[in-house]
Amino acid sequence: MKVIILAGGLGTRLRTVVNDVPKPMAKIDGTPFLEILMDNMLHYGATEFILCVSYMREKISSYFGDSYKGCPIRYSIEEEPLGTGGAIKQAFDLFGLDKAVVINGDSFIKMDYADFYKKNSSQILSIALKYMEDASRYGLVETQGEYILRFNEKSAEAKSGLINAGIYLINKSLWQYAPGEAKFSFEKDILEKHINEIKATYYQTEDYFIDIGVPESYAQADKELKQVVGFKNKALFLDRDGVINVDKHHVYKIEDCEFIDGIFDKCRQAKSKGYKLIVVTNQAGIAKGIYTEEDYFKFRDYVHAEFEKQGCPIDAEYYCPYHIEGFGKYKKDSEDRKPNPGMILKAAKDFNIDLSQSILIGDKESDIEAGKRAGVGECMLTSINMEIH
Repeated sequence: MKVIILAGGLGTRLRTVVNDVPKPMAKIDGTPFLEILMDNMLHYGATEFILCVSYMREKISSYFGDSYKGCPIRYSIEEEPLGTGGAIKQAFDLFGLDKAVVINGDSFIKMDYADFYKKNSSQILSIALKYMEDASRYGLVETQGEYILRFNEKSAEAKSGLINAGIYLINKSLWQYAPGEAKFSFEKDILEKHINEIKATYYQTEDYFIDIGVPESYAQADKELKQVVGFKNKALFLDRDGVINVDKHHVYKIEDCEFIDGIFDKCRQAKSKGYKLIVVTNQAGIAKGIYTEEDYFKFRDYVHAEFEKQGCPIDAEYYCPYHIEGFGKYKKDSEDRKPNPGMILKAAKDFNIDLSQSILIGDKESDIEAGKRAGVGECMLTSINMEIH
């Protein structure tokens, strides 16, 4: 099942709360929304993703690269916005697609996509419809028998009924109804004008639906979506000194940073398999007055920028500045200091991580003990040659 995801929108209405990434990359409880969509589609048998991208597209391509959890990703780039119809048709033409499921990069609906595909694979077009008690934001869809009859404009009056959930199964023969220009609206120029000629079937679902197009619904998704989906992330936990960079004893100066051979390749491999990259590092040098937290942050930001350049961005870093032999406010024992598991457990909560499916690489026995105490499935001393499954 090839899946086209429309991920090129400007996200204007969401700018007040998300302005540094394109809308599909907005974080939902620590995870990009687009990643949640792709996880969901993989669950139902996606074999390839085609991402239609435009606005801030480099944020998407640098994060995902050319595959996600072993599933190939291809990009259909809109140099100028083509509208929903133009974007979908360009992806079909560019990659010679015969058939594809199309979903929006800013909405989620929990339905059986494999069943949707199986039941409608012979149709020129099939559309998922969702019953809503309040359809005022969307407009209602009228049906007759197994076919869609009409699309009605949205109304400020709160009415219940079926809405277009924005999920399509499209056969390439549909494009005989496309207008001649490259830029056009799928909804206005194809659905509303030709729905009776097309004889589009529909697939009705009663399950969870949400879009993140406005701040209110985005906040709702941030609170509840991961629990609804039921999927958990897995992580590759990395110690810093001795695993990411050569341990030269309390490294904090950028000019002293020397990356371990093979670390970028290994992290790119982990990213391609769907792992979060999370650094957990003791920083006793802060407690002992060797360097400051500001020094640590400068070094951390440099390392993260290098990983970004290498196509394997670090998702988060947790550090412990405390030590029982430290000074001032830093002089204390801490549940975060390895071999205690505090940092790992915090990361698991923040990123919805299944620790049993995760991996930890450290260079000291205290790293391994922390991982085991947290319940990390596989813990090992530095091994860049290890295989990420």
